[in-house]
Amino acid sequence: MSSQFMFADEPTANTPNLPDDHWKVMIVDDEPEVHAVTKLALSDFHFLGKGLSFFSAYSGEEAKQLIKEHPDTAIVLLDVVMETDDAGLNVARFIREEANNRFSRIILRTGQPGQAPERTVIVNYDINDYKSKTELTAQKLFTAVMSALRSYRDIMSIDHSRQGLEKIISSAGNLFALQSMNSFVDGLVQQLSWVIGGAQQTFYASNDENQPQGYTVKAAYGDEAEVAKGQRLRSVIPAEALEHLDDVIKNHSVYVGDTFVLAFCRSHCRPQGAVLYIGGLARQLSEDEHHVLHLFAENVQQAQDNVLCLEDADRFLAELADQWMSLSLDHLDEVLAKSRIARIAYHLANQVKSQQPQATACAAMIYQQAEQLIHEVDQRPAAVEALCQQRVSRSLRALANAETVATTIAYRALYERLERWDGLGLPDGKQGEDIALDSQILMVSVQLLDWFSQEEPIAAIKTRLNQERASYYSPEFLDTVISQLETLNAQ
Repeated sequence: MSSQFMFADEPTANTPNLPDDHWKVMIVDDEPEVHAVTKLALSDFHFLGKGLSFFSAYSGEEAKQLIKEHPDTAIVLLDVVMETDDAGLNVARFIREEANNRFSRIILRTGQPGQAPERTVIVNYDINDYKSKTELTAQKLFTAVMSALRSYRDIMSIDHSRQGLEKIISSAGNLFALQSMNSFVDGLVQQLSWVIGGAQQTFYASNDENQPQGYTVKAAYGDEAEVAKGQRLRSVIPAEALEHLDDVIKNHSVYVGDTFVLAFCRSHCRPQGAVLYIGGLARQLSEDEHHVLHLFAENVQQAQDNVLCLEDADRFLAELADQWMSLSLDHLDEVLAKSRIARIAYHLANQVKSQQPQATACAAMIYQQAEQLIHEVDQRPAAVEALCQQRVSRSLRALANAETVATTIAYRALYERLERWDGLGLPDGKQGEDIALDSQILMVSVQLLDWFSQEEPIAAIKTRLNQERASYYSPEFLDTVISQLETLNAQ
């Protein structure tokens, strides 16, 4: 082995303790001396505040196993000739094609350049650098590793930005659904983590209900992200950031520390707003990064405000529906005198022994009005109906917050309007008695009212109902409906 490659002129030193975070470097070579001198030459290497963590493989097979165990390896220092003349090349092909790892930077090191000519290898194998051991000094190794790490950082930044964009794009079509909004913020937080100084942690916390316990982490990315979600912000940020948190909230300001940032995100519909925490910064923020941070603080909260305003509107509508149902129940005789759909549903509910015929009669009025707004032709492909039902769920979100029995019955019936007794319906494929009896009452009541209004003959209605026996409705339920057609038509 060349003494030049052995870095004989470098002073000996003990390997320093690694920082908490580090870049993974895999050394693949069948010569133990190469492992030793590589670790020695790079013992004091740091990039963006991180040291190096080394993993050693002495054969191609060992390397393949290690890359499976450590897919986040940043650099692979790969020898060509080991147990076979092309063992290293087989490892390179394995990393790219079988492990499907396009991120790790592969630096090929060979002591026998004639065995694997540089031009041929670079063209035919997806490697990132080619070095001859005889010319690889300590300084050249340092340069090669630094260049590879910068490339790895940029590639990972692009990939994480792509993932963040995917979350944003996938949520954009349904932005004002709560679940979609969470995904939208998740995507923005993920992108922000990589744009702002390679942050190790990014938390977005809000206090939507003005809770005295403080701000709750709604979106998180980086170290301990899954643990932090749903936790109080005070319990997941370090002490040096915690001592500035109250001032940032009180003054609606931004605080930039040595390794972290706290930014208040002002809300126009909630006085408490939200707080953004970025931690584990490896360097000071640039002017452009400060600008991006302020843009995030301003704009993400505007999107969140829109959702909060919709939630306020949902609660308001739910309260109106509850009050309407309460008043209707208190004046049921007047409701039955004025509303034909209520009379049909009330009579039918009594005949099938519903436990709450009065509430079902009142619920029929909500169901009739809402069903007219969301009605779609039933004879459509399943995928189209599934999309329709998703729209129904969004449209009826306000009723999901209702508290009265009558409003709850109406909401459940509207949600189950495409379910079938035989289990072939949407969206959940409910079957048999899993479909609420009151839902069946409201669905058939609206259908009967439509037929009665068109002056359909009773015989024709019986035929239609029998065609739906055991498919859309319970046979026993339909027997009762058919037996009461004359009476129901007179309501």
